Amino acid sequence: MEPTLNDPTFWGDIMTLREPAYREPTDDEVIRLEDGVMDAAHELARAISTRESAYRANGQDVPDSVVASPDFTLALLYALRTVDSTVRRLADRTARAAGGIGANYGHLGAAWGITRQAARLRWPGAVRKPTDLTDDAEPFQLHLAGGVAEIVQLPDARGFVWAATGADGVTGQGQEPYGNRTEAAAHAGAFLALHTEPDLNDDEAAHAN
Repeated sequence: MEPTLNDPTFWGDIMTLREPAYREPTDDEVIRLEDGVMDAAHELARAISTRESAYRANGQDVPDSVVASPDFTLALLYALRTVDSTVRRLADRTARAAGGIGANYGHLGAAWGITRQAARLRWPGAVRKPTDLTDDAEPFQLHLAGGVAEIVQLPDARGFVWAATGADGVTGQGQEPYGNRTEAAAHAGAFLALHTEPDLNDDEAAHAN
């Protein structure tokens, strides 16, 4: 039987770290990314530009030449600063999620272009072995198909549990503790894959991930 997104066994395989985890992007891929980021920044700049806002408030069409004004360029710079802070915040969340389910500080550092030691300083406590039952193990979040699950260690080394809210608003949780973090994350991922937005099918849910 072919594995499906709602099969915890499938998610057990997904949660197993594959090395190498990625390849270097091509020049064309980097250019497409840059174009996409700039498009998003332009959209934000147009929303916050006082010059554009004045045109809209007067019921006037915004001329294309607005983008050549120094104040719009400053709005764009502000938007790019917002992009930068957003990327760093999302990177912090992603690094902690990766560290919670199998990545080590060497992996995190290589992905972010810093040393293992720098990664440990940037994300203290992020890396946990799947069976780590130390008292200070922190929860981590799994984001999938518009939903989010939190994997939490029980006190007194009694295993791991999960609680999740799918994109459709349905909530759920593990019925009993799991022996390791990866197993709990696998079941949480299966739940999120089942509870996508109403118009998402399995293939779209995979793309959202």
